[in-house]
Amino acid sequence: MAVHWNSRSLSASARGAERPVAQSVLGGLTLGVAFDLTDPALEAVLRTLVAGRADLYEANPDEAEVTITDRPASLGGVVGPHRVLRVGADEVRRNAIDSLDPVLILAAATLIGAGYALERDASEGERTTAAVLPRLSQRERQVAALLVDGASNKVIARELDISVHTAKFHVTAILDKLQARNRADAVSILLREGLVAI
Repeated sequence: MAVHWNSRSLSASARGAERPVAQSVLGGLTLGVAFDLTDPALEAVLRTLVAGRADLYEANPDEAEVTITDRPASLGGVVGPHRVLRVGADEVRRNAIDSLDPVLILAAATLIGAGYALERDASEGERTTAAVLPRLSQRERQVAALLVDGASNKVIARELDISVHTAKFHVTAILDKLQARNRADAVSILLREGLVAI
């Protein structure tokens, strides 16, 4: 995730001199935060955390430096010239995070309110997924396909023209790579992650 600074967003004249203006995340000044959330539990936690922080205060939506929302703009979410942090957002867009962790949300809101912008690389999600999924060899993919069909080690050995011992070895390797508890768990992971064609 990249963070970019937008210096023109901090003009005191645009916000009024009577309220503190954020100059930086570490500048010691306070930021007004507004909420537009459909999740009342998340909103309650965020309000409690904001009340306990000296650098943030709850503000009316038209006076806040940043509004935290979980509504997409296309479905009536907050739009307009002020800063908005979209939480729980899966799509790659500016000032959106996919986390619902209240501490992370407030950290992101503080950055956005201070004039920074959050941008997630379009390939970031792809890299994360690829890094988490195990890499199966060609033979392991063949064995995995037979596992999904419910084949025993004897059937796998007969279908692939290998010994039962070798079939068992490949099944064990697949279970280890998938961190599966048993064959049924391995099949579930294989299907869920799309590691075998059905």
